[in-house]
Amino acid sequence: MKKLPFVFLILGCLFGSQLVLSQNRYDALKKGFETPPQYARPKVYYWWLNGYIDTNRIKEEIKAMHEVGIMGFDIFEIGVNASDTVTPAGPAFLSSESLQAIKIALDEAKKYGMEAGLNMASSWNAGGSWVTPEFASKAIYMSKTKIDNTKKQQKIKLPFPEVPKNDNRGQETIIKFNRNGKPVYYREIAVVALPSKEVIADTAKIIDVTRFFDPQSETLNWQVPEGDWDVYRFITSNSTEKLMLPSPNSTGPIIDHFDANATQMHFDYVIEKLKTIVPDFRDSSLKSLYLASYEARGMTWTPSLPVVFRDMHRYDIYKFLPLLFNKDLYQPSLAERFQTDFQKTLSELMINNFYRKAKEITNSYGLKINSESGGPGYPLHNVPVEPLKSLGAIDIPRGEFWINHNRLNKDGIDVLRMVKEVSAASHIYQRKIVEQEAFTTFQHWQEAPSDMKPYGDRAFCEGMNKVVFHGFTHYPGNIKEPGSVYSAGTHYNLKNIWFPKTEPFNDYLSRVSFILQETDFYADVLYYYGDRTPNFTGHKNSRFAVGPGYDYEVINTEIFTRLTVENKKLKLPSGAIFELLYLEPEKEMHPDVLKKIEDLLRQGAQIIGEKPLRVSVRDDNETKQLIDKLWDKNNKSGFVITDATPLGLLKKMNIQPDVSYPGFEFNDFDYTHYKTNGMDFYYIRNTRNHWVSKNVAFRQQNKIPEIWNPQSGETDSPDIYSLNSASVSIPVSLPPYGAIFYVFRKGENRAKYDQVTSLNQSDSRVFTYRNRTYILNDGVFELNKGSQNYVFDNHISMQPIDGAWELFFPGVFDTPEKVILPELTSWTESKNEKIKYYSGTATYKKTFQYDINSAFKKEGQKIFLDLGELSKIGSVILNDVSLGIAWTKPYWFDVTDIIRPGDNTLVIEVANTWSNRLTGDAITGGNYTDTNINATNIPGLNKVYVPWTQVPLIKSGLLGPVTLKTVNPVE
Repeated sequence: MKKLPFVFLILGCLFGSQLVLSQNRYDALKKGFETPPQYARPKVYYWWLNGYIDTNRIKEEIKAMHEVGIMGFDIFEIGVNASDTVTPAGPAFLSSESLQAIKIALDEAKKYGMEAGLNMASSWNAGGSWVTPEFASKAIYMSKTKIDNTKKQQKIKLPFPEVPKNDNRGQETIIKFNRNGKPVYYREIAVVALPSKEVIADTAKIIDVTRFFDPQSETLNWQVPEGDWDVYRFITSNSTEKLMLPSPNSTGPIIDHFDANATQMHFDYVIEKLKTIVPDFRDSSLKSLYLASYEARGMTWTPSLPVVFRDMHRYDIYKFLPLLFNKDLYQPSLAERFQTDFQKTLSELMINNFYRKAKEITNSYGLKINSESGGPGYPLHNVPVEPLKSLGAIDIPRGEFWINHNRLNKDGIDVLRMVKEVSAASHIYQRKIVEQEAFTTFQHWQEAPSDMKPYGDRAFCEGMNKVVFHGFTHYPGNIKEPGSVYSAGTHYNLKNIWFPKTEPFNDYLSRVSFILQETDFYADVLYYYGDRTPNFTGHKNSRFAVGPGYDYEVINTEIFTRLTVENKKLKLPSGAIFELLYLEPEKEMHPDVLKKIEDLLRQGAQIIGEKPLRVSVRDDNETKQLIDKLWDKNNKSGFVITDATPLGLLKKMNIQPDVSYPGFEFNDFDYTHYKTNGMDFYYIRNTRNHWVSKNVAFRQQNKIPEIWNPQSGETDSPDIYSLNSASVSIPVSLPPYGAIFYVFRKGENRAKYDQVTSLNQSDSRVFTYRNRTYILNDGVFELNKGSQNYVFDNHISMQPIDGAWELFFPGVFDTPEKVILPELTSWTESKNEKIKYYSGTATYKKTFQYDINSAFKKEGQKIFLDLGELSKIGSVILNDVSLGIAWTKPYWFDVTDIIRPGDNTLVIEVANTWSNRLTGDAITGGNYTDTNINATNIPGLNKVYVPWTQVPLIKSGLLGPVTLKTVNPVE
């Protein structure tokens, strides 16, 4: 008994230290949210078109990146399309002149504390002019010789397989040939004989006659059995694959991505070149090397394939080689079995010999490797890998998403949105960062940050936590605006009209990224996406979905076998916990997965899935019996559930939705949930282009809410919410495509008698600002505080700022210096063609009167300046005080402490896009602009190229109505 006080003292100290750690963590997150650290900020692809570089311009561009809050760039040299006759050719990639330009870029980045990366080729895939035939990509080639029953000879001349010298357009391939007509590099693989005109059901009928073949004389010395035979001679030689879009002086073959020696050679070459300008990478701004997406299209072979195939599958590949050219030669089930094994072999070879090897090499120099290593893969590209494993093999997984360019496969999967897959890989392999090649598009100069934001918010809800803008095109000084740009991507560069005003957008992206990087993803369900190769996750809630208000994580076979159970819940090596596991329906299942299922069931895990027909390696009685056992409802150690859905089972387990609101099945709000140190972060986005107000229940217990606004960096405590044993309910109002964090943490709750618990008006636009609640629309609202009801008559006082405006132009494109606008209208409605087609910035000025009687001003009353509509982005100054930049709805600012009685001066500088001027030049024959882009996509006509003469004009300027709104806090 005497020891109890000491025990309590220790427990008290431990509990106190946890509180201190939790508070420190909270303070650090809040500080980083207000002012995001460098590592959370966006970076850009820095396109160097044709390798043509202006070193003075490099310095201007990197400084401009720094000034708007971009933390770094990946130098990406690339060529241009054949139709582009504007962009000159520069020096070869990694030549001395090219290296000097890279050095200048790296030095400038270091000066500003920025980070740089370098793409490992001129365009993609990995390769270059230095790649010799031994290390270049390889294919398998075949010749076929028929032997009929009437021939008795034993010596048979086998022709050399045809290796293409020209492509389908008649141009020479990248393959090098000797004078004898044979390729410089080739190796014999095998010679096999198949019975003619017979579908093979048993490979015993196939004869491997390689040992009877003399490659020197190209003669098969074989005692031919009775019957008709087809003899196949297989060789490997270089494929026709070359760099996809290199600069004109940098063409070359791609490497053999399945050969570790080729990977080593390629990295050694690039790194040795870089070391001539960067002796110590650890003291450089160069932090990473980038491997772009793998998009080779031809048949694949590598010399080590037969050995690795046998090690993995315990049978030889040779008797199946004819199947690579004609699968109909084999019985379908036999063909399917081999094709599965062949793909898995390629996957392991590529992951181990390319991606893991690349990581090993770069890490040895203190660098990191990042890549779209899983894609964009199947079904868009022929990437023969299991993507989650491939992404997990590198340091920084990267995916991509596009805007206004949907591309769906037959299953309705958006194949140009590789976000959920990459985030899952990063989570389960504990890589922390989820990079996204972001905002890619063919919608040249149609969009601005307000148009990009909804796509970025969706990507955040699928797991993105690091933005890589696609991209920033380098702009040599002697090219007219808007200049030559890469053929895809949002042109997030210095010559885009609105680029200097993007700092608030970059801050917004940085704040969301920071929170999602520093916390851990949370979901209720674990989804095993099967064992096939290639495979794909699909975008969120596509290939698999739990139901409204629930989220899920995706795992593969490798991570599946590492699962554990804790208190009957599934646990990943990362520590993430899940309520149940869902198995992708498959005809066959990996035996290691079956054995793991047995182990998990024994420990009480909840698993749902269809019963497979067989295992994915050779069947044996033990595994057949195991399948029957695991799907037997009478199995006392647990069984796999087949008659329930994940949603149904969660409800049966009394696990309420993580997020719910009236009509949540219509997905008005999307969300993602992250946790750390007892704090929960819900990122909520409005999926609609109009205000949405809902009373949202968050599955949180004994925690109080806060609102963290990523646009401003401000944090507030709402004073309208209700707590019960299962959830916290909060009225949530979000503007068109708005997004915000709701944060829950331990803390002292307000006394029940002093807390407003609900607001009964469903369409109320509730706004928490500076820890006070405002309702942004007129109406009579009923508030509940404890057991009492209060009626609140909310009124918004509005004063329009109407009448004439002065509009000033900067003296370019022959525009007038100033015009008087009787009312606010789009520039495109002007009768003056110089204004109608104007692209650039223009400044609105107006003096207006406002009467303020401070004697009647209520405590907490706020005055907001609402600009109404504008296109595309504007900076606002009132009475010589900068209010900031209006870049997304709602375009309004708090002017309570700035507006004054009498005269007030309002100045608004608005920037649009290049589209209108390009259209105007195309229609009128004007010569104000020049670009290598002669057509574009426009919203609503995805994948349709529209010439500039037909591109609709985009509304531009300040459109209004501009008003002053005075609002009182809810009391």
